[in-house]
Amino acid sequence: MVSISVIWLNYNSMKFKDVMLQSLDSFMNLDFDGYELIIVDNASSDGSYELIRKYIEERRPGHLKVRIIRSESNLGYAGGMNLGWDARDPETRYVAFVNNDLIAELESLRELIESMEGDEKIGAVNGLIYYGDGKTIYSAGGYLNETWIGSPICNGALPGNCPGIDKEHHVTYADGAYMVVRIDAVKNTMPHGKPFINETFLYLDDSLLGLALWNKGYRAKYMPAKTGKHYVGMTTRGLTSLYYGYRGTMALSMILRTRYSPLRFTITLRRTIYWLYLSITRNESSKTYHLAIKEGQKLGKLLESMLGKLDLYKAPHVKSSIIELAGLFIKGPITFNDLTPPHDS
Repeated sequence: MVSISVIWLNYNSMKFKDVMLQSLDSFMNLDFDGYELIIVDNASSDGSYELIRKYIEERRPGHLKVRIIRSESNLGYAGGMNLGWDARDPETRYVAFVNNDLIAELESLRELIESMEGDEKIGAVNGLIYYGDGKTIYSAGGYLNETWIGSPICNGALPGNCPGIDKEHHVTYADGAYMVVRIDAVKNTMPHGKPFINETFLYLDDSLLGLALWNKGYRAKYMPAKTGKHYVGMTTRGLTSLYYGYRGTMALSMILRTRYSPLRFTITLRRTIYWLYLSITRNESSKTYHLAIKEGQKLGKLLESMLGKLDLYKAPHVKSSIIELAGLFIKGPITFNDLTPPHDS
């Protein structure tokens, strides 16, 4: 019986094919009985799709069910993962979403599932994810603050500088580089019963899911076991990352209530001026930021029509100081000590 579907997403990965193949191999050889591996290729045009098919034909363990899906166009993280979601075995209770630049630990899937068993209110979970060096923390779960800025917890820190790293914690959201979700929780929470909203495309997927879960009475948590190494930014870099990151922040500010929501216009304006200044100093096109603002507002209206307004204070969060209102300063790295529990906890 298949109890979990692992969805592994690929897009034009030939430029880091060694890492990509190590990632694929790690997810084909997990120490866990009863999982299927769903490969979603986002219309790659660099030969990586063909390489992946060949690798699976030659290396797939005999007991492992693998299916390969190729989209007709690049659907981004959200659309690609939703495509895999629709193809999952109907008997599965959990789904794992993983990036093709993350190399998994052998026992990681079993440990993640075990941490969810026995508590139907746990909707999403991730473990301790390191950067590619295996020493520096990439993520111990995700947080959002009161000015709509989010990031991985303990990002860039060594384990000794991340208090509480050896204990379970509730987090704003589970990190989409490698997270497991409970199917029933997603169906009861998200529009159309799918984990992500296709139009977000990139960078407003795991955080939006986490907020929606908390607002529906479910929880997201960090589980203290090493689950993998993430070679960050292999697929999305440069202006693409800047555009989708700023677009997502703009959209989120329109639907996520915080005590600073009445000042949203002022905060957004000051933040925009700052980002435009950075674009000049970095010799980047200001058109990227103008487009991100415009498209972020459009996306925010769409998300509100689908999800309504969300309340940050129903989830663990990080309080923002006055100086952070302008978006010019972010305390970091954020640790578990900086998290404020949900107001109703």
